[in-house]
Amino acid sequence: MKALFTAVWLLLGMGLGVASAHAFDEADYQRPDQVGAGSLLNRTERGYRSLLRGQAHYQVEIHGLVARVRVRQEFFNPGPDWLEAIYVMPLPADAAVNQLQLRIGEQVIEGAIQERAAARQAYVQARAAGQRAGLMEQQRPNLFTTQVANIGPGERIQVQLTWLQTVPYAQGEFTLRLPLTLKPRYIPGISRDLPPLTHGWALPTAQVPDAPWITPPQRYADTKDPLRASLQVRVTPGFTLAGFEAPYHEIAVSRQGEQYEVLPQDGTLLMNRDFVMRWRPVPQQAPVAAYFTETVAGQDHGLIMLLPPTGPQAVSIPPRQLVLVIDTSGSMAGASMAQAKQALQTALARLRPQDRFNVIAFDSDYQALFPQPVAADNRARERARRFVASLNADGGTNMAGPLQAALGGQTGTEDESLLSQVVFITDGSVGNETALLQLIQRHIGGQRLFTVGIGAAPNAYFMRKAAQFGRGTFTFVGSAGEVQRAMEQLLTGIEQPVLTDLKVELEGAEAELFPRPVPDLYLGQPLLIKARLDGPPSGVRVSGRFQGQPWHTRLDLGQGEQAAGVATLWARAKVAHLQDEGVRQGNAGQFRQAILELGLRHRLVTPYTSFVAVETVPARPRSELLHPSPVPNLMPAGSLQAAPAVGYPATALGLRGRLLLAVTLLGLAFTIWRSAPGGRRGAHHGA
Repeated sequence: MKALFTAVWLLLGMGLGVASAHAFDEADYQRPDQVGAGSLLNRTERGYRSLLRGQAHYQVEIHGLVARVRVRQEFFNPGPDWLEAIYVMPLPADAAVNQLQLRIGEQVIEGAIQERAAARQAYVQARAAGQRAGLMEQQRPNLFTTQVANIGPGERIQVQLTWLQTVPYAQGEFTLRLPLTLKPRYIPGISRDLPPLTHGWALPTAQVPDAPWITPPQRYADTKDPLRASLQVRVTPGFTLAGFEAPYHEIAVSRQGEQYEVLPQDGTLLMNRDFVMRWRPVPQQAPVAAYFTETVAGQDHGLIMLLPPTGPQAVSIPPRQLVLVIDTSGSMAGASMAQAKQALQTALARLRPQDRFNVIAFDSDYQALFPQPVAADNRARERARRFVASLNADGGTNMAGPLQAALGGQTGTEDESLLSQVVFITDGSVGNETALLQLIQRHIGGQRLFTVGIGAAPNAYFMRKAAQFGRGTFTFVGSAGEVQRAMEQLLTGIEQPVLTDLKVELEGAEAELFPRPVPDLYLGQPLLIKARLDGPPSGVRVSGRFQGQPWHTRLDLGQGEQAAGVATLWARAKVAHLQDEGVRQGNAGQFRQAILELGLRHRLVTPYTSFVAVETVPARPRSELLHPSPVPNLMPAGSLQAAPAVGYPATALGLRGRLLLAVTLLGLAFTIWRSAPGGRRGAHHGA
């Protein structure tokens, strides 16, 4: 009987159950896909009821290369129950989270940074005691979970988070990216446990043990009362700007003195895609270098950006071997798939007869167009164009096989005369990032891996890290109108010679620099260095190799401009470096103590440190129960993937796979039940 129950439970978990099949007469009760994002849901016999509404407010202050972001999330509980809010929040991959506040009326409760286990214990004890409390934990460098306990009936509570991030400058423009939602992640592996799904739609597996914490329920934007956010961005660039652009939103820009203010044209943003804003300096003031400093506890820190010249542009492009990999899983359904196919066609059009190439498409499995890379003649390219045009999105996001094949397994060659490059086009919606990065580390060899993030809300952390481990670059494509421009920039850049074997030396000061090792640089790509110094440096010298020849440049740094947050960004960069080293050495927890000390010293949320805020006086009477409820995110714009309100999203299995698995599980359970002692007897007696 237990086996039969297990099979039925799994069947319901795949979204094929009865939870969304009811029809409700009362307006207060809806199906899961009818409830707005930002709602806390209470499941009853009559359906789902939206108990808690949230509103988000973003304030961004940008000074030079540093952005300070404050996000205030407001919750109101109109129901009769005491609630615990549980929500997953996407953040930039380099976000340095350094503050948590709870606001209850006029009362402000400041979060304290603690070792992760101690912070969770303090939160659990406060929750049980009826005290209002908040806990923020890092699940991935770009994915954080926040819990707020004991929100009383009719009560409003605000949660404010603060983080720092750098503002990249490349191709002559600055870019700010704020993730506002996330795509459902593919969770590989099979779980033997059947815990209650109180946090997310996925069960923990050996490959993704924290799966429930990174898989919140999600809703579409056309549901009742979708979540929106207010936004205010203030930019103090230090020079005159040619203009602002937000490719996916309408914005209003005003200027007062040296400061620019940017607001949404409609007052708020629908939280179903990343907010992206770009701005360009006037050509005469385009920076070639920048230097910002901060002194904390007597220790100097620096943030240095420079654009190394790449030498003469009239260079010959050597023959290349280009392997193009495209994600055709269920999470790519809709606009993402159309953009990915367009990107692939753009890359095919730039191939030359002296180049070699192959195309690999993957979902739950992968398919290579050719057994190995072939010459890019007209016939082969036409066959590839037809192959790409025929692709459809369905199935799981199983990346390990195609990555290994593209990096030399079943489709690579050993021709050292060719410049070997892999372009990987995907939304990155996976939960086993560490295992995939280790795979890239093992197989990259002398190749270069370039990732292209597709869609309204790609997993930018994984995409950037995959490119970093593959000594390539990350390109983002957020809409069909951007495909041509973005792919032309990427392909032009990777066709040019690259600055390799780079070394950075600060003159007049000893320094601890990150990133380490310094990555290769491609056309139009700046070098951004975060440093802890024993004194102010007089200059910086960068050396390396260009077209096989020694190359170097030097820059006088001068006094440097003071900027708050530089020390925090350095600490965040060192944490990322230590995590990367753990991945490279096959032991993710190897540098746990060093990361823990950095988090505590710099008040940073890390894998081993968390923020916890606890009210001193209990608010919930002991006689009242506490109801945990997950907060849904909006599904990304343009996605046709099934929204995982309960059960698995469509990216995990194709439709045929889900039906086949369901029938198989039920058949297996019935067979076990019939063969168990008393099984036949029970069946016969019941008949």
